[in-house]
Amino acid sequence: MAGLLTIAALCVVPLAHADDLDDQKDAKQSQIAQTKTNIAKTKSAVDQAAAAVAAAKAQLATAQADLAAKQQAVTTAQAEDAALAADLAVAQQQLAEREAGLAVAQAEVAQGEANLAAQRDQIGLIAQQTAQQNTTMLSLAMLLNGGFDTGQLNNQAQWATTLFTANEYAMEQLRITQTQLVAAQATAEQAKADAAAAEAVVQKKKDAAAAHLAVTQQAQAAAAAAAKDVAAKVSASQKAQADAQALLDKQQAELDQQQADLADIQAKIQARIAAQQAAGGGADQTGPTSGTFFQRPVPGPVTSYYGYRIHPITGVRQFHSGVDFGESCGTPILAAADGVVTQASWYGGYGNYTTLDLGRINGSYWSVGYGHQSKFLVSVGQHVTRGQVIGLVGTTGTSTGCHVHFNVFQNGSTVNGLPLVS
Repeated sequence: MAGLLTIAALCVVPLAHADDLDDQKDAKQSQIAQTKTNIAKTKSAVDQAAAAVAAAKAQLATAQADLAAKQQAVTTAQAEDAALAADLAVAQQQLAEREAGLAVAQAEVAQGEANLAAQRDQIGLIAQQTAQQNTTMLSLAMLLNGGFDTGQLNNQAQWATTLFTANEYAMEQLRITQTQLVAAQATAEQAKADAAAAEAVVQKKKDAAAAHLAVTQQAQAAAAAAAKDVAAKVSASQKAQADAQALLDKQQAELDQQQADLADIQAKIQARIAAQQAAGGGADQTGPTSGTFFQRPVPGPVTSYYGYRIHPITGVRQFHSGVDFGESCGTPILAAADGVVTQASWYGGYGNYTTLDLGRINGSYWSVGYGHQSKFLVSVGQHVTRGQVIGLVGTTGTSTGCHVHFNVFQNGSTVNGLPLVS
């Protein structure tokens, strides 16, 4: 600690500048860490959106195939409907013919009945006249009584013959008319039965055509609705993918800028260190030349090592800039060595983050950082000693559980701190 105070006394301006650079560096690293976290999440969102688009497109293809099948079914049904319509037209024509035949037959029956009635009236009249005149008997009596001469007798016989013939003709016509009437009635009954059967066929074809068309139209409507719904899903998925990709592009641009800023800050730190070395520098703390020389932050086990890994939250392979030590929330966090607090604030994905400036040790400029704390127990500018409690373990920021993220910086760059802790 004495060596660190000597440095503070002899190099006030350089250390003030160093603190400013460290603050800039810490702020920029905070931005970069947060942006990387955001990019990882956005990449995951892009992948999920792409998968959703692919799934939606597959569903759309299925729905479109189903719609095409339904449309083909409707086309077939419409063709069948056309055939049914032709059959219906034929059946209706047959029905019209049957109905016309029925009308003719009924007219013939009516005429036959009228003829029969007229013939019956005629026969009745003949019978009445015969009974009234009794021409044949009168003629016979006159012949027997000698009341007629030969000429008169011949005339009377001729009249009787004519009257008999007319009566026989009327009876024969009556029989013919009766036979025709029976045939007309049978024809009319058959025409009536044919008309009823034709009407039943027509109605059956109408019902079949209506039912078939209704089913195919319903299937087509359902297929069209399904295709529309899936198309909407594809559109939504494509929009989500486009939005996620746009956000990813924006975040990647931000990361590129932040990394450029960090490189500039690190270059300034290294330039300051080089300037101090060229000027002879200040007092240098001496530590072990090899092995561990920092206090372990907590006694818990290592849960994630320094270097590239699959992020436990995003599932994306990315660089892990520190070592994670698992420990219960609320466990005290110990300072790695004597130093000055240069940061104690929120640090993006690292949550509550504290940085300690440990000064020069064995010729290198060292800093350490502690992430995900539940509580700060020190403040910026405060001097701390090795093993002092600086905060409590937590799970703030991007974290899957209670632990401390331990960063070690050598000359402004992160290094693996695990071999350096005891």
